[in-house]
Amino acid sequence: MADNPRTFVDVQRTVHSLHKISAIKDTLSFYDTWYEFYEQDLKLLDYQAPRLASMSLADVMPEDRDQALILDVACGTGLVAMQLQNLGFCKFHGLDGSERMLQIAQSKSVYQTLQKYIIGAEPLPLSSDTYDAVLIVGALSEGQVPCTIVTELHRVTKPDKVYPDDKGYGLPLNNQ
Repeated sequence: MADNPRTFVDVQRTVHSLHKISAIKDTLSFYDTWYEFYEQDLKLLDYQAPRLASMSLADVMPEDRDQALILDVACGTGLVAMQLQNLGFCKFHGLDGSERMLQIAQSKSVYQTLQKYIIGAEPLPLSSDTYDAVLIVGALSEGQVPCTIVTELHRVTKPDKVYPDDKGYGLPLNNQ
């Protein structure tokens, strides 16, 4: 990837312009052109969502992380999977609509499978009750991944997954 010649204000403008897009094909085109500076731009913004989401999952899955199959929806360049890997998770499947972002994710050799898929256009091309956990970080909004996808995310998550929280209560991740 090239050095990032952009400033904080440049990156803010980029993100602001992304949020003005409403058509998914335009959003995917945007990401296919942003891919080269995407990670550097997020670093410049001190974007913490991948780290925070990963830590949250690790908090509710204290055991058998290396056996858990994780679906990373709108995986982009693989920032979430990289954070999860640092916390002991090992098995990742990723979905994203941007070919360029998937190429970067593929280059990291973290995912067992990566699939180009326009998320939300149709039901997920995945079997029901497959994943121990499903994450979607930073993309659940109109113009990106529509909120209607939540039903599909629920469908592909294994039923009755309950992990204890720090107070001893069970946290249901998919209770049918």
